[in-house]
Amino acid sequence: MPEFDENDLVNTDYENTTTSGDDPKYTASRDRIRVNKRERYEVIHFCNEFMKEHNLKNKSSFQKIEKIIRLPEASGIVMRNELNKFVVDNWKKN
Repeated sequence: MPEFDENDLVNTDYENTTTSGDDPKYTASRDRIRVNKRERYEVIHFCNEFMKEHNLKNKSSFQKIEKIIRLPEASGIVMRNELNKFVVDNWKKN
């Protein structure tokens, strides 16, 4: 399955580095259960993991996931399991 990267993202307004108090090389339990949608590496990781879970392979699917998690209705969703459910629930709508 292909792994997509920052060149495949639709949006360009992500922080290229970690936000304060976060480290891309350190994955604490908080990082496994939360997604910071402002950080490029977390968005890429979330989208790629979602694709693996749902056996998706196309760049268009990667970008669709990104667009869905950026919807205004998802702005308050930070928990990974809730964000996964939100993407599934909104897949056919978007």
